Amino acid sequence: MGTERRSWPTAETWFDVIWVVFAAANLVAMVVFPTWETVPFHFIWVSLTLLYGFRVWPAKPTMITLGCVILGTGTLILFDVAHGTQPIDEITEVPLMSAMFLAMVWHARRRLAVMQEIERVSETNLELLERERRFVQDASHELRTPITIALGHVELIERTAKDPELREDARVAIEELLRLRSLAERLLALASLDEAEPLHLAPADINGLVEDVLRRWGPAAPRTWARGEFDAGVADVDRDRVALALDALVDNAVKHTNPGDRIELAARRRNGTVLLAVSDSGPGIPQASVAHLFDRFARADSGRSREAGGVGLGLAIVKAIAEAHGGTVHVRSSPGSGSTFELALPVPAPEREPSGAGGRRA
Repeated sequence: MGTERRSWPTAETWFDVIWVVFAAANLVAMVVFPTWETVPFHFIWVSLTLLYGFRVWPAKPTMITLGCVILGTGTLILFDVAHGTQPIDEITEVPLMSAMFLAMVWHARRRLAVMQEIERVSETNLELLERERRFVQDASHELRTPITIALGHVELIERTAKDPELREDARVAIEELLRLRSLAERLLALASLDEAEPLHLAPADINGLVEDVLRRWGPAAPRTWARGEFDAGVADVDRDRVALALDALVDNAVKHTNPGDRIELAARRRNGTVLLAVSDSGPGIPQASVAHLFDRFARADSGRSREAGGVGLGLAIVKAIAEAHGGTVHVRSSPGSGSTFELALPVPAPEREPSGAGGRRA
């Protein structure tokens, strides 16, 4: 009832006032024209039912309104029956119309209760999602420092240990700590993207950005690296986030290929859209897995991906970065034929600024 008291009256009360005036006019018509009073009588009841269908009143005003209408129309009909201007069976119209109105009240209030419950559940879910996002962000921040400290100590042990078994154990620990650090960094990146932080758009050399990725990954992964078409030129993008998306795509290609397999990077511009493509000659992706490939923690090949250190967040980050730019990411793949991931960013050519002008814009 507390909610009902707060919602009455509302900004739409003027509509109720109009109906009161309309009902009063029809009551007057029942008095002035007693021989055809059933017409204004039905106008009152039908308009009341229609009004309630659109404007669900709180319980107390509803009962007061219903009582007033029953009293007013019933009294006038009884008066006319007593004076012989209406047959006595007309009085049965009052309980019949009351029953019709109460049926409308029941259905309308059921619908209102369902809508309020849906709204409550939605608000609860939003609160839970916000708490989850904050937890992920805070946990990722807190994990980075102890992981970095532990990694430094274990690397020192590996370098100084004389026992081969101890060095091997240290290497295993380093690999696991690196995996944890990668997970923390990607969770932090996703939390940042979920906050819908504004992009830091600035003119960036897209070809050079892809070349940087090739230079960094070439020595790190023994694959056959190929340079595809490079004609993307300069475009306004958030350079850091696009570089993060490219790294995630290349990391995914490395994890799903073997030494000697081919990985090709390309950058093209088509009709105001920059297309960044990463292709590999790996085993491909089953069609059943493609639909959920960009979901968080999704894996096309869970066993192999886990062995390579993947946590199923890289492609989710790519999708979030693409959508932040108003773009998309697609994959073309089939088992045995490799895969091609294409990041499409709808970015126009950067505006030319006067000599000496600079700065970043969001």
